[in-house]
Amino acid sequence: MTVVVPVVLVSEDALCHALMKRLLQHVDRGFVVELSIVEGGSGNVRCRVPKYRNACKAVPHIVLTDLDEAACAPSLLAEWGVVGAPESLLFRFAVREAESWLLADARGLASFIGVPINRIPPNPETLPDPKQTLVNIARRSRNKRLVSELTPPKGSAVPIGPLYNERLGAFVATTWDVEQAATVAPSLKRTLNRLQNFMA
Repeated sequence: MTVVVPVVLVSEDALCHALMKRLLQHVDRGFVVELSIVEGGSGNVRCRVPKYRNACKAVPHIVLTDLDEAACAPSLLAEWGVVGAPESLLFRFAVREAESWLLADARGLASFIGVPINRIPPNPETLPDPKQTLVNIARRSRNKRLVSELTPPKGSAVPIGPLYNERLGAFVATTWDVEQAATVAPSLKRTLNRLQNFMA
């Protein structure tokens, strides 16, 4: 019988939220999300670290955000004041952005967007800007409706299309191959390993 493990899920944005929800289901540890918090940026996550450190004493917290331009996760954890936090607070970082984890499932993403698989870069965690890479790939889609949903209009200051998070969130929930992606994205593999042992 699976033991139910209630958690609070904190995410930088909607895509991080969709990814972590899928990972929690995938590891099949009995995690139940009691509260979802989408902070709207890594800066907001950083500002609320003291709040998470305190609240995780009542309900375990799992936090997923992007590594962005930081050198490595340990340095960012130290900078944010997470080092020495209770064991019931789990911080994970996607290298360099959550989109690298999607790009790591090259076959699935190519099929979803409607482009040849060779359009998907083989080592997404080495990309300086995975989000922009994914948007650029989407521009080449044969599905014009998908292009309009994932990519911004020409001349727009907005970096993504109007339904970017919704469409990619649906891909993550229904099609994304977690195990395949984990063979290509080391930060994803490490996150899966930590989830297997978190609050065990």
